[in-house]
Amino acid sequence: MKWPFSHPTSDSLVEFASRPVHGSEQQRVAQHLETCSSCRESVAVLRDLQRASHDVEPSDALLQRIIASRAAHVRTLLPTEDVVDAPARWRTALLAAVAGVVLMVGVFLWASNDASAGLRTGFLRFDPPRPLPGAVVQAFYTPGAPLQRYDSLVLRARFRRPNDDDYNVGPMQQRVVALRRTSGGVFNGEFRLPDSVIFAAFAVESPSGDVVDDNDQRLWELITVDSSGRLLFDALVQKQRDLMGRNWEDGLKVSRSLVSLYPEEPEAWSRLALYERWVLGNRIADSLLPAHRRRLAAFQQALSERQSLSAGTVSGMLSYAIQIDDSAARHFWLTRLQREFPDNPDVLFRRENGLKNQYIDYRHVDPRRARRYFEELEPLWAKAEPTGSPKLWLFAQNALASAMVTKDTVAFRVWIPRLRRVQRRTPGMAAYWAKQLLQYPSLRSEAMEWLRDDARLLARGPDTHRPLTSTVARQRAANRATAQPVLAELAGALIDQGDTTAGLDTLRLAATYGWNPAVFRRVGQIWASLGDTVQALQTFAKAAADPGSSRAFGDSIRAITAPNSSAEQWDAWVRQARDEMRTAVLEAATPRSLNGPMRLVTRNGEPRSLNDLVSGHVTVVAFWSPNCGFSVLDLGPLQRMADQLRRAGADVVAIVDQPFSAEVTRLLKEQHAEELPVFYDYRSDTRRAFVNFATPDYFVLDESGQIIFAHSKLENIPRQVAALVTDRSVSAH
Repeated sequence: MKWPFSHPTSDSLVEFASRPVHGSEQQRVAQHLETCSSCRESVAVLRDLQRASHDVEPSDALLQRIIASRAAHVRTLLPTEDVVDAPARWRTALLAAVAGVVLMVGVFLWASNDASAGLRTGFLRFDPPRPLPGAVVQAFYTPGAPLQRYDSLVLRARFRRPNDDDYNVGPMQQRVVALRRTSGGVFNGEFRLPDSVIFAAFAVESPSGDVVDDNDQRLWELITVDSSGRLLFDALVQKQRDLMGRNWEDGLKVSRSLVSLYPEEPEAWSRLALYERWVLGNRIADSLLPAHRRRLAAFQQALSERQSLSAGTVSGMLSYAIQIDDSAARHFWLTRLQREFPDNPDVLFRRENGLKNQYIDYRHVDPRRARRYFEELEPLWAKAEPTGSPKLWLFAQNALASAMVTKDTVAFRVWIPRLRRVQRRTPGMAAYWAKQLLQYPSLRSEAMEWLRDDARLLARGPDTHRPLTSTVARQRAANRATAQPVLAELAGALIDQGDTTAGLDTLRLAATYGWNPAVFRRVGQIWASLGDTVQALQTFAKAAADPGSSRAFGDSIRAITAPNSSAEQWDAWVRQARDEMRTAVLEAATPRSLNGPMRLVTRNGEPRSLNDLVSGHVTVVAFWSPNCGFSVLDLGPLQRMADQLRRAGADVVAIVDQPFSAEVTRLLKEQHAEELPVFYDYRSDTRRAFVNFATPDYFVLDESGQIIFAHSKLENIPRQVAALVTDRSVSAH
């Protein structure tokens, strides 16, 4: 049926929501949805209902989860967080779906009275579920299979306060309370939220930290409320910041909650516009701009003449204008922010940017103008630092970048301590900055102290730095890998300073701390500079043995050794290094079986099952998104890697999070990845099976289809595949 002047029928929307776009009718619906927010919301509700019905298909896992929650005295079957009302005309459908879920739950509970111990994750709930800041909270945990055998468990948390920045690196974790087993098998503990904490994420682990339940990496959450029970604005913002790098789709849901609960706040709408573009893509975000522009105009009319607005409101209006590209409104609110709040951190940061543009010329450095930049920066920093703004580290980093360009050692001495003071501590940063400082003899002692400090921290491995999703053993291995480049730089600095004994000891330690070809090349260069050819060649052999290294590197070393009749010895060292590499790589394996249908479609709309695609050979599964610049940039290297791995009998399967479109085709062509085998995860069940929340994300599966390496890095994949494909070479060309 054609509907040029009306909305699609309900049947058409249901059909569109239930399967990928194909056919003329589906194309017309898609075109209509680009301009109709009402129908778009309807399709979103329908798809949520379909996912809910899929998630409650009869299974032992669902039965176990239901009984576990009943044992924990939980009676709420519907979500209690981030709920946005569905359009009225879909409430009947929603109630029908809920009734179906409840009926199915009843069937399960009638069928069995015994809880199974086979669940991979447990169930954690809090009382109150939405506390006030500073409230006493009871935690109740029903364990899954991995934590069933313990008498006590540990609840760990990442507490967030209003000024905390995006992402979760650094010393943000802590032990909260010991959970004790009760007579009913449920673990219980009590703790008080610090007054300053407005959001928290949790995981449960064994007393020694060797087994972790992180709710399949989703974690559990507490969001604080005001005295009326409304979720705090800043608490939702901190949830969004905590999700950064973990799950942008949930970040979009938080934005929708913000505008639902705080429709009068311009910052809420600014965040929504930003996340719509990040998550939904430019085409859909552009189609939503007219509504945003009408809303900004309404805000402008209501607020522009009002006196005594808060800095948050003015800043929110400025941010909203920037997000929807309204230059006139942007100029108006920036002028007002600078006039009324000259000491606001955003204003001070913009002034720093202006000074940098005025005085720092990256092509032709003028020392006198550079000194003016640093002189005029001092009063700005004096005002900015006491605010504790999350932007302080960007402020300090800009100053350090300018010091690097101008080679100003005095500025380095001033700004290195400041950066370390305001930036959340991230082990491994020393390896980068020390390399810059070691170029200057007068800064060598500061660089070496920074390296020593980081090496000590990584060796100690404080629990505050261990992510909630990581076991103690896994974090210890990660710390060693992070320490490797730090130790290599420190070894080189010690030797250059004349402390050869300490330098060589540190060098030997660095060579044993994981498998890092870049570090091996650095260590080999140091051995060669000391005249120890054997140590240098043995270390270079490790770099050459790595599948990620070019064949030219190994061939060049072999050519050098041939005149000395040691080419055979070189080949033996490379073979030995490959065996060592395989052992080292497999020690980091985390095997996990995959369950579920994992349905995909090809570019031509043909259905495929991932189980069939990966059966019988080692496979790299790559999740990517057209909206993620990082994953788009990885497409070209991924295509080259796919060509390389195919010769060794391994395959690559790339899974995109959006339907195939001209935009997807364009990106693949631009990145020279046209031959990459790309599939669309149209039901998202593959994504759920892999526990994938962000892109790019890489997994390596063995021949049986079991995950061996999860959330891998692109540069690590060749050696991980080589460790699994034992009878073929995975050498690069």
